[in-house]
Amino acid sequence: MRIAYNAEMLEINGIEGAIYPVLTWDDEHLVLIDSGFPGQTDTIVRAISAVGFSPERITHIIITHQDMDHIGCVLDFLKLSPAALVLAHQDEAPYLAGDKTPIKLAAMLEQYDTLSDEVKDWCDNFKEGYATRKITVSQALLDKDVLPICGGIEVIHTPGHTPGHICLFLQESGIWVAGDALNIKDGELTGPDPQHTYDLGSALRSAEKVRAYPINAVIAYHSGYLEMKQ
Repeated sequence: MRIAYNAEMLEINGIEGAIYPVLTWDDEHLVLIDSGFPGQTDTIVRAISAVGFSPERITHIIITHQDMDHIGCVLDFLKLSPAALVLAHQDEAPYLAGDKTPIKLAAMLEQYDTLSDEVKDWCDNFKEGYATRKITVSQALLDKDVLPICGGIEVIHTPGHTPGHICLFLQESGIWVAGDALNIKDGELTGPDPQHTYDLGSALRSAEKVRAYPINAVIAYHSGYLEMKQ
């Protein structure tokens, strides 16, 4: 779905429902924001090609946070475009590199002995998935950083869902890429999902940051696009 002259919301369908990575570009740069679940590389490549781009042209991969459905295909895209830079908030970098155990995996491991055999199998697969997808961050981001590409991409640190979760404000088009910090339900913008939030208090405070921006539209990773009422 074309959401601005230089931005596309990709709709990627899977067994756990649709996700919505974002592609933005200028004459010299092609930026992919979040990379889907493991195994979705071919689907995302087809979506990028349908917009008229080759994934080999990707110059930047921005990760909003550490969860597997956002980092699952990063290493695959780096094979397609080895010179691409990987960007994430500095607080997420050690989780992505494997120096710290990802938040949700750590919580499961703490109660591993109490889990059912089925959930233990899922946890083991989850652990292996992170072990084989260690990602080195090329550029660590901070709150209020502005990338001088694609009309300006402002970084907004929105901790809560994870410690280093970020949203991105596409300055030229006024589009807020929310990751998992916000959701859309029944045509209305809603806050974080408490069930999947590491620190709900921080997440609710982070959600309020959106009010300070002249936003035309919001993209939520799991619920799509919402044009804001002016």
